Amino acid sequence: MLHTPDPDADALAGLGLSMEDFEGDTAFEVWPESWPAIDLYMRNWTQWRHGPGGASGLDYMVFFSDLDRQGVVGEDAEIIMADIRLIEEGALKAIYSRQ
Repeated sequence: MLHTPDPDADALAGLGLSMEDFEGDTAFEVWPESWPAIDLYMRNWTQWRHGPGGASGLDYMVFFSDLDRQGVVGEDAEIIMADIRLIEEGALKAIYSRQ
């Protein structure tokens, strides 16, 4: 997983699960309209702004530049960036929930 550690056996046992419940394929479904943002994020997921306390947010200029190179502009770019902000929010929650 990108931003969260894999659960250990004790954590899973607390939920009534075991490591065997997660063996094999870890695929999940992504809605087609979400793919542009997922694709953009996966190309640039290392581009975080960091301060003394750790990651503070994504470097949007990298994402804007990538969208420009792909020829994605206007409303399409705005929709993708709105989805990127949701991904960013979830990633930050995952990152800081471990501390």
